[in-house]
Amino acid sequence: MELNLGQLSTLNEMGIPVWELRSNAAVELSAVNDELSPIELSEQQLMCDCWVMIESQLESQQAERLLHAMLNTIGITQEKITIVNPAQIPQLQSLPSQNKVLLVLGDSLAQSTFGDTVIRGKAHTILDSELTTIVSFALDDLLALPENKALAWQDLQLVKQYLIQ
Repeated sequence: MELNLGQLSTLNEMGIPVWELRSNAAVELSAVNDELSPIELSEQQLMCDCWVMIESQLESQQAERLLHAMLNTIGITQEKITIVNPAQIPQLQSLPSQNKVLLVLGDSLAQSTFGDTVIRGKAHTILDSELTTIVSFALDDLLALPENKALAWQDLQLVKQYLIQ
């Protein structure tokens, strides 16, 4: 269902977010690293505002488009993120972490990487640093259960809050 400008304006005034319909255009993601061995992140990748850790390499264009649509809703473009794998997380430990966020997509990934206390819905500090880590739903879970998108939106608002502090 497509909303007209009046409907969008009304929803915006009420503070109700509207996610944009994804186009069919393919979006390339050059920074996906799916290997378990650490791969040195470049200086440019280390200077990103937001790192995203996903369960596995983005295998479908649908998951890739969903990721970019989610991040675009809070003003994060593809150029401002780096996709990391668990083996690369220690490289982020020594960085100045003010106004930087690690978004982990998948509860099981977060818990296997950081322990059972790292859960979705709240911000965590990890790795003996001030790096803010926020956990949300895995992309596959969001595609399979669209009703979780409202909760994912809350997680994204948390990401936005920590990026602009």
